[in-house]
Amino acid sequence: MKKFLGRREFLALSATLGASAVVACAGPPGPAGPAGASGAEGAAGAAGAEGAAAPTAVPMAAGGTVKWAEFYSLLADKNGELNTAWVNKVSQKFEAENPGWKVETEGMKWDEIDQRAMLDLAAGVDHDFMLSSPQLMAKHQKVGDYIDLTSRIATWPQADQDDQNWTPGWKAASVGGQQIGVATGVHTRTNAYNIEMFKEAGIDPKSVKTPDDVVKAALKMTKADKDIWGLGMFMGPSRATIELYFAPMVWHFGGDFYDATTGKATLTSDASIKATQWLYDLVFVHKVTPAYSYAADADYGALILKAFTDGSIAQSMGFGSYWIGAIEEAGMLKGCHPATASCKTVTADVMLVPTSVQAQFTNAWCFSIHKLSKNPDMAFKLMTTALAPDLLAEYPDAGLPARLSAWAKPEYQSEFWKTWLEAAQKGKPMPASPAYVELADTVAAALQEIMSTKADIKTTLKKYEDEWNGKYAV
Repeated sequence: MKKFLGRREFLALSATLGASAVVACAGPPGPAGPAGASGAEGAAGAAGAEGAAAPTAVPMAAGGTVKWAEFYSLLADKNGELNTAWVNKVSQKFEAENPGWKVETEGMKWDEIDQRAMLDLAAGVDHDFMLSSPQLMAKHQKVGDYIDLTSRIATWPQADQDDQNWTPGWKAASVGGQQIGVATGVHTRTNAYNIEMFKEAGIDPKSVKTPDDVVKAALKMTKADKDIWGLGMFMGPSRATIELYFAPMVWHFGGDFYDATTGKATLTSDASIKATQWLYDLVFVHKVTPAYSYAADADYGALILKAFTDGSIAQSMGFGSYWIGAIEEAGMLKGCHPATASCKTVTADVMLVPTSVQAQFTNAWCFSIHKLSKNPDMAFKLMTTALAPDLLAEYPDAGLPARLSAWAKPEYQSEFWKTWLEAAQKGKPMPASPAYVELADTVAAALQEIMSTKADIKTTLKKYEDEWNGKYAV
């Protein structure tokens, strides 16, 4: 039996854990819940760049340990396995190039890693090299838990800097005159589809151009009695909900859910209401998406990646570029990851999200160095090693290339890769608000209430809009 969270339970859980699930920067997104995030900002902010005790630096020549905060070692799926292998390869190269130094990984949940950086600054707990989310950089800069990398990046050759600083992720990590993160790639999302299931249903993928087309195709391929669904979605209590499902549909209907000028949430805009209705209808009217898509224990990876590779869903919305390696491993692609000139689709392909603007959330995991690092110079050396062209090209979670030079290579000239590049170019970011996490959690909680209790959409969105604006509007 799937368990659903009501509004009070969801917010209470967020306050207790201090974190909510997300889709990240790059695979799984981000971090903390409303109460937890506020606590981090308040406590860590007080002990931030000015108030935190300066760490005792370890001389580079002495040797020692560089701690790498990551989340792949905690993932039990193929994505976790592939990325853990990459982390190990980078670590081995760093250790070989820097005798006496070792890399020690720190496993943190992907949806809590940013929150841990903020809270641990206040607690005086040091870290070194960390994965970080670009959509949370405004909050990180305000809290002061990451160091400014500007002077260190300036030591790289200019050509190397120009090869990397074009990405949305890099630009998102440039806040308040500081560069507090470096993008590892370009994460965007598409609608993945099962070629064989489309063929059996007599559907030409090129005919799917609108959300209505998505539903029509899904109706032909849904076999609910066999737990086979025409459209895979995720609407659980996570940041992935707002980023990959709610936001793209709001953009489709010509609006937004946040007004940057007023600093207010606009959850009751016409576009926001229509987007919510579309999501609701998938489950309760069209019945092409399973009800467990909004369960309290719903897992983004299980519903969108695993169900797709298992053949349980015909279309997978919000399918991330960080999963290309996983579907290659499943035999659904051939020669596409790592990219080769012979890349070909086998049983899976992707299309731009079929909306009016064809825009999906676009970001990437970044690398940052914690304010309390005792080995910032060695942490930066580890970062430089990880960003080397040969190793970065093999990073499964990078998604699309972070280096501009890579896109001109023969291996990225296939139609499959051109679709991903177009998706990245049309992609949109989340609002650059210090209270973004709270906004994401607010939307997730609202959808949980609407879905699990069939509450009135406009009334419920108004209640959550007022709640967020009362606490966080500028």
